Amino acid sequence: MEKKIIFQLQKFLMKVFTSKRKSINDPVECVIIFLLIIGLLLIAGNLKQNFSWQIVYGYLFFLGWFSWTFVEYMFHRFVCHSKPINSANSKKDTFSHMHHHQHPTEIRLSTTTRFILIAGSLILIFFSIWLHDYFTIIVGFVCGFTIYNLTHWILHQKFSQKIFAKKVRYHIYHHCRYPQKCFGISITWWDDLFGTAPQKQDTISPKVVDLYFGKKIKKESVLKKEVLISALLLCAHFYSPAQEKVFQYDVIKNGNVIGFVNVSEKNKGNMLLLELKSTVKTTWLAFQYTSNITEKVVFEDGVMVYSFYYKNENGRETRVEAKKAGQYMNIVDNGHLDFNYQAPVTYNTVQLYCGCPGMDTKVYSNQFQQFLDIKKVAANRYRLRLPGNNYSYFNYKKGRCTQVDVERVLFTIHFVLRKETKLLQ
Repeated sequence: MEKKIIFQLQKFLMKVFTSKRKSINDPVECVIIFLLIIGLLLIAGNLKQNFSWQIVYGYLFFLGWFSWTFVEYMFHRFVCHSKPINSANSKKDTFSHMHHHQHPTEIRLSTTTRFILIAGSLILIFFSIWLHDYFTIIVGFVCGFTIYNLTHWILHQKFSQKIFAKKVRYHIYHHCRYPQKCFGISITWWDDLFGTAPQKQDTISPKVVDLYFGKKIKKESVLKKEVLISALLLCAHFYSPAQEKVFQYDVIKNGNVIGFVNVSEKNKGNMLLLELKSTVKTTWLAFQYTSNITEKVVFEDGVMVYSFYYKNENGRETRVEAKKAGQYMNIVDNGHLDFNYQAPVTYNTVQLYCGCPGMDTKVYSNQFQQFLDIKKVAANRYRLRLPGNNYSYFNYKKGRCTQVDVERVLFTIHFVLRKETKLLQ
């Protein structure tokens, strides 16, 4: 009877582990799967009773440690990342998980704390060996907690790249690209099982790695950060020579010019300033349609520190402003302040008009406040996937964007490069 139960559990679990499915977003379903796995382990452990005490001890210790890894994953995913934490609370609560994402190098695990964790775990292990009973499960759980804390601390130290290269890469994904994935610290099994592991082909640029292991970020108020950004822009404007490129596009629909898109790229020292302005006027199904868009983006040392998006569509206004705060972006969406978990930003959609994206597979959109997938579909042609299964195709010639094909469900328009101007200020 027990063998039949084990066989059925094995069959179910193999199906879960091997099937390509979307992430499991229901915590109850996650708990059920965990209980099934534990049940299988308990049944397997009771099939034979003639094991040595050393094997039984290791088995019980493993159950405790294994249980901790599940608790670690569930708490990190469904408690720490259950919803964005508002800015006011995160400033007051410096121990919040959001504070950790904003300041990843500030791991509060002192030498004394590490010593207490290790010494306490060793003492518990000694007593569990002496008792060699079910108390060992608790000891395994506590040791799992200790291993988690030490591992997390190590993953934020530069030397970790030499000893835990794959695990560091995995954790950088969580901090800098996919905060809603890669929740496992001790192990990554649960991410694989519950569908929260990243795609294998994703890459991390050296720029992002440098930011992850960067110096401690000073705790500045939002006001100070605004003043700092303004000061940097003023210094860049008055004290450094600037090289500027201006790209002018005609917006064409059914062979008729219905508007324009102007994009400027200005390099000033370590600052990159981008600005996009567009105007479109057309008639669709006997209705007049007018759209005016303005986008402004500021990069410092290759990382976006400020962005602004404004759209007036037939009198309906949309305004989104973002300012860098640690590794997060403070987003002001039509007056509503929130945090964006997708950070840091090293490539923006406006940059697509200024040059070929190269190896980048993710591009940040000011309008949608998220990373969008971009893929090379032909020589010098890239497809940008937008929400709602809409696409824009960017075509390049000698590194310049010469045409953008904007494909929507009901229409297709083209941005055709009319003129490129280079200026030196």
